Amino acid sequence: MRVRSRSLPRAHTHALGRTLGRTLGRTLGRGTRITAYVHALALAIVMAAPLALHAQRARPALDSAYRLGMRLETTDHYAEAADAYRAALRASPGSVPAALGLERVYAQLGRTDSLVPVLHQAIAAAPRQGELRAALLRSFATLGQLDSLRAAFDAWLRDWPHDATPYREYARLLLERGQTLLADTVLERAQATLGSPQGLELEFARTRAAMGMWESSAQAWRAALRDAPYYDQAAMFALAPAPADRRDGIRTILAAPPAETGARRVLASLELVWGDAAAGWRAIAFLRPDSDGVAAWFEFAQRAEQAEQWLPARDALVRVLGARTPPDAELAARAASDALAGGDAQSALQLVERAASSADSQAVASALLPLRVRALGALGRPEAAERLYQASATALDDEQRSALLQAVARAWVRAGNVERASALLARIPGGDSTEAAGWIALYEGRLAAARKLLPATRSPSIDLVEAQAFLARTARDSSPEAGRAFLALARHDTAAAAGQLEAAARTLPDAAPLLVTMAARLYAAHGDDARALPLWQSVVERTPSAPEAPEADLEWARALRRTGQSSAAVTRLEHLILTYPQSALLPQARRELDLARAAIPPAS
Repeated sequence: MRVRSRSLPRAHTHALGRTLGRTLGRTLGRGTRITAYVHALALAIVMAAPLALHAQRARPALDSAYRLGMRLETTDHYAEAADAYRAALRASPGSVPAALGLERVYAQLGRTDSLVPVLHQAIAAAPRQGELRAALLRSFATLGQLDSLRAAFDAWLRDWPHDATPYREYARLLLERGQTLLADTVLERAQATLGSPQGLELEFARTRAAMGMWESSAQAWRAALRDAPYYDQAAMFALAPAPADRRDGIRTILAAPPAETGARRVLASLELVWGDAAAGWRAIAFLRPDSDGVAAWFEFAQRAEQAEQWLPARDALVRVLGARTPPDAELAARAASDALAGGDAQSALQLVERAASSADSQAVASALLPLRVRALGALGRPEAAERLYQASATALDDEQRSALLQAVARAWVRAGNVERASALLARIPGGDSTEAAGWIALYEGRLAAARKLLPATRSPSIDLVEAQAFLARTARDSSPEAGRAFLALARHDTAAAAGQLEAAARTLPDAAPLLVTMAARLYAAHGDDARALPLWQSVVERTPSAPEAPEADLEWARALRRTGQSSAAVTRLEHLILTYPQSALLPQARRELDLARAAIPPAS
């Protein structure tokens, strides 16, 4: 006859336990004494038997109801799903999946208040299931019942006095509600009680960042990243708003030895956001070429490209290339394209030739030809570009030949040989509507045609950015003076270009601040502060609302500091910071201000 587990009296259970204990004792040997442990083990076996039988019978009902609830929930039948999840909880009151399913569908139905008594029953059935207690906290937070929320947290602590989980869940909810100070108090209590912030690093990091305690937050993020490197994005977003005068502290903490990949990845991302991509690359350049290091380099390259920081992106891709075998031609071509966009044609040519030598198909090699021609053109070698076209033309189809011939024409355009470029374009169907034709129009001073033909691309070169900025700033349809200035730039005759830009500025008042700034940059690049400084000054004083005015103010101050006029430089930098508070140049201005002030001798 089968004994029903629910009708077994407690006295019979204990008696059966003692009997089983004596039997075990005889089995162990005549001289073996039955210890309290053996008795307890026997009792546990006896008492677990009916529970196991009950769980075995309840399991099919639980599984069936839970699966039904999932199907109904995924088809947006929330009320019916709630009925199914409740049935699963009746079969197994402590079922975490069923309770969480009910939490989800009640949230959709706006019935979170109905979840609370169900969770109380579930916790009573399974008091060691932290997920159930966390769901109860969430429910009270959703309902805005803050006293009940605190009471549920206190009850959890009473039952789990040495666990970080209650503190973590409560602090997260407080942070989500914007109660930063209270969350910090909870975390401090946790550290005092548990003796360590371990397991709470993420909450400490978020709280301290919200409170503006940037160095403390950085320390906590670094600790959190050791065990959870996937928090790198969260760390970057939390620390990015740090004001400029607090960033050095964050840098020091994330870069401190020993070098840790997670912390360095966050630092690299922060430097990108803060406008110093080169510093970002330096933060991770030394990493080992293992899977983590290569992933960090590749991720940085992608972000640098998005920020149009082409040369740091190129450097990161080159490092990835060095760690990959066999060579990756497409990746080398991408690095070369970044180098071209960043104005480093020499490294672009080296990379594209490397890519061509490792290309595993004729199609890849053919696709690299225009990039190689562009690099040669940027280096002022249009003859080499044309020879490359002639050597490759017979292996290309009509579309490829047309694209490559356009690239050769562009190379001649960059060299300032408009006649040769025009002759090549005449051999291309529709050659008068190409980008090269747009450059020719600009050099001839036909601004309206240039405005239509010069393309808007995602990865424009520096000269294209300057040309398009100029064309957008003036309403004039023609300007021979501006054409001569841009042609001189194409021929790398910077001295002539600077003078032509100044001349063009006198005839184009709507674009004058841009043209004068371009001229000043050329003079400054050649160390001619005597000619650059009055141009920076004229932009600031005559056109203070121009987009170039903050740059002119900064460069004016730098020129003053280089010539030993530190006090005047301080005046200019303070003017920049106060007059253009939204300028992206403010971090640079503040650094320059510190340097200028440090150069002023102390008053006697």
